[in-house]
Amino acid sequence: MIRKQFVKGCRLLCAAAVLCASLFAGCGRQEESPQKEEESMKTEIKSVEISGKKMKYFHFGNKDGEKLIVLPGLALKSVMGSADAIVQAYALPAETYELYFIDHVEELSEGYTIEQMALDTLNALKQLNLDQVHIMGVSQGSMIAQEMALKSPETVKSLVLCSAASRVSDDAKQALGTWRKLAVERDLNGLMEAFGSYVYTPSFYEQYKDLIIASGEGTTELDYQNFIIALDALMNFDVSDQLKNITCPVFVLGAGEDRILGVDASYEIMDQLQCRGYIYEGYGHGVYDEAPDYLSHVTDFLNSLK
Repeated sequence: MIRKQFVKGCRLLCAAAVLCASLFAGCGRQEESPQKEEESMKTEIKSVEISGKKMKYFHFGNKDGEKLIVLPGLALKSVMGSADAIVQAYALPAETYELYFIDHVEELSEGYTIEQMALDTLNALKQLNLDQVHIMGVSQGSMIAQEMALKSPETVKSLVLCSAASRVSDDAKQALGTWRKLAVERDLNGLMEAFGSYVYTPSFYEQYKDLIIASGEGTTELDYQNFIIALDALMNFDVSDQLKNITCPVFVLGAGEDRILGVDASYEIMDQLQCRGYIYEGYGHGVYDEAPDYLSHVTDFLNSLK
């Protein structure tokens, strides 16, 4: 019952967000391995090989429609275990577009950067024969999306940047540093509590606190290692002096109470690119989970480009 209430309350979108993959992948399946989770799902998980490592993805939606690549944010667990939930959550854009959710490579190497994540994702798109795609990037995914538009403008038709930043401020590094310390210490409960309290509005966090904490169960050593490496990549990200080189249409979705990257980060992108955007008041970084009309803004922007 709690799981059903949560799914209804946040519209299943958390599977695509900053750590939120664990809210589905980790709940109710703690005794199953990731491989068994994927085998039990209706949505087929596929993979491409990048530099000898697997990069998993799944796709769904209108096969005759334009392609929308969705890049999840920083996650303690892969969103692949939440594929069925994501398919339900993204029913609105899937009516018009074919969506591809693409993960990072399964095992991150020390020093792996956002730039390398972008290059690997571009390599994956090439292998999948995907060109002239729309990209929706959530949090860290928005950073990867910016790098992709800079590295291969001919590939990127438009960007939707959600809870985004072109650089990470000192205030953001302080919050993210707390997550890193807890991950290094393998303090799972502390990490999930810090995540939830920073990302969500107080009312949302209090309502789903127990579920958020429980969702971390089953976290593996590789999960921790990947998380720390990806977190370091995030904190070292800065393309603020290159933003003007992004030439495709861009839409920014931010939140006035974002305690992670800050609302100023969204305004900075909008100002530099002179692009469209929408800022939610009364929401935090996890607005993608809480705002009931979030995907409507995404689809309205994409449809306006036709």
